[in-house]
Amino acid sequence: MKFKGYTGKLLWVNLSKNEVSVKELNSRDADLFIGGSGIGAKILRDETDSHTGPLSPQNLLIFMTGPLTGTPVPWSGRHAVISLSPLTGIWGEAYCGGTWGSELKRAGFDGIIIKGKSAKPVYIWINNGRADIRDSSHLWGKDTFETEQLIKKETDEKGSVTCIGQAGENLVKIACVMADGKAGRAAARCGFGAVMGAKNLKAIAVRGEKKPGIYDEENLRESIKKRLPKFTHDKEHMLSKVRYVFNGFADDGRHGINNWRDGELDGFKKRLIEEVESHVKNGMPYLCRHCYTGCVESNIIGDKRSTLWEVLAPLGSQCGIADMHAINKIYEMCNRYGIDCISAGGTISFAMEAFEEGIITKKDADGLDLHFGGAESVLELLKKIAMKKGIGEVLAGGARSAAEYFGGKAPELAIHGKGLEVPAHEPRSHNFLALAYATDNRGACHCSASNPRTSQEDFVDLMKIRFDIKGTGKMVARRQNYTSMLNSLVLCIFSQAGYAQYYTPKDFPGISANDVTEWFKYVTGREIGMEEFLQTGEKIFNLKHLINLNRGITSKDDTLSKRLLEEKRGGSSPASENLPPLKPMLEEYYLSRGWDKDGKPEKEKLEELGLR
Repeated sequence: MKFKGYTGKLLWVNLSKNEVSVKELNSRDADLFIGGSGIGAKILRDETDSHTGPLSPQNLLIFMTGPLTGTPVPWSGRHAVISLSPLTGIWGEAYCGGTWGSELKRAGFDGIIIKGKSAKPVYIWINNGRADIRDSSHLWGKDTFETEQLIKKETDEKGSVTCIGQAGENLVKIACVMADGKAGRAAARCGFGAVMGAKNLKAIAVRGEKKPGIYDEENLRESIKKRLPKFTHDKEHMLSKVRYVFNGFADDGRHGINNWRDGELDGFKKRLIEEVESHVKNGMPYLCRHCYTGCVESNIIGDKRSTLWEVLAPLGSQCGIADMHAINKIYEMCNRYGIDCISAGGTISFAMEAFEEGIITKKDADGLDLHFGGAESVLELLKKIAMKKGIGEVLAGGARSAAEYFGGKAPELAIHGKGLEVPAHEPRSHNFLALAYATDNRGACHCSASNPRTSQEDFVDLMKIRFDIKGTGKMVARRQNYTSMLNSLVLCIFSQAGYAQYYTPKDFPGISANDVTEWFKYVTGREIGMEEFLQTGEKIFNLKHLINLNRGITSKDDTLSKRLLEEKRGGSSPASENLPPLKPMLEEYYLSRGWDKDGKPEKEKLEELGLR
């Protein structure tokens, strides 16, 4: 390899032929697309076409690290999962923390590319540069917690396991890929659990002990030491941050209530703060490898609690549930079955409203009472979805698919972007967020551009610009380009300015683009300026967009469900009266991107980016 930080090797697995092979990572691909979802997009575009079915043997399932993975760089303990999404039918990407990505890099591989379908259930075991395919018939039907424990006993207790539960086995299109067992790390979005299930692939276990090469480790460690404070997890400090974040989100109207229909949920905020405070006081944060944040406070303590907003809102307020113990039980079942919490909340809350509207009858619901607030019914529904039994078979395709099945008014109640259920942050609360949801390549996504900042100095007061129209398109495009680079490196967005100050144990403003480029230089030996950094991100974003265009996506798909654009939220929050004016923001966004009015990149833009 031309640069350090990479192993220079990709593991290719053909499950139809029961074969594994090692190929060199193309140095030019690493130069142009960095790693992670960048190289993943390049491979997916080269190896699939517009006719490739997401659940067909011809589809690829790609697990990629980045050049910083496995190094001392903070917040680098993540990996990317890339495929065509069975939920949306288009480009799909998901990211997972924990230990698995670092283990893969240390095992000698930058990524794994899986194609075909095994004749029987199998798992892949990768051990320090060697890989083999093993029978997993005895694991089929097990949940993700059980699977991880059993595979570690068969392989190496010090290794890391990523796997699917029953939902993935049954090709549920909102199934996710879980990692690290009870730690509950997930490549959650886009339904990749179903892609694994369609390939009869239960899990990938990996153990690695060889650290990747670093160009200038001495200066790298010195730079990290200077940049980061000495983190200590002070309970009182964390409590003050938790109160600030969750009080602020609730007061701001950032959570969906009753399928995004209502503006208030009695008791939710009070019980939320009380429960989260209890978790912080009584537990310790779970840290992904090389993490300083601990965003999942108390995640593996006691009764499997979580303080993640993307759990508490979709599985709680969105379904009309304010009981935090019930929410955490639902969360645990999602993780065991291997179901995306966001899509689960979006799909089940759709079913609840459709039930209350009389679109879904009690007979349709297998006798369940699906009124908002029924936690026990949600647990029953999750099991039906995971096993594809009764109404669960209909809901297993996600909210959009279920709405099309029931017809009539039902499609108006399915809240999504490009078929991906809307995340936990209310798009009517910020025009910036609404545009980001509408334009992201994988569908409604809270990670690609939910905050416009790239450094502490690049300060943007979101509260002041939240309802702005002019300038929003340009800001969203810039942040999507920046995040595309982070996702190719692969770095956690919670490390960044605009995010980190909410979660880190000290008053740390987050790392900036300058920090990232400096650490990239010390790891790889390659210098990259801010302009090239953003242009490379732009190239990667457009590459994913080209995959979508080839699969039939048009400018008409850059939108959100009618409710989010035409129905006011209500309630007492600042977001209660806002309706995002998508059309003028899209016009500026397309202009900023160098796309025509139909959302297609102009010839000059493709030439500028070196794409075709």
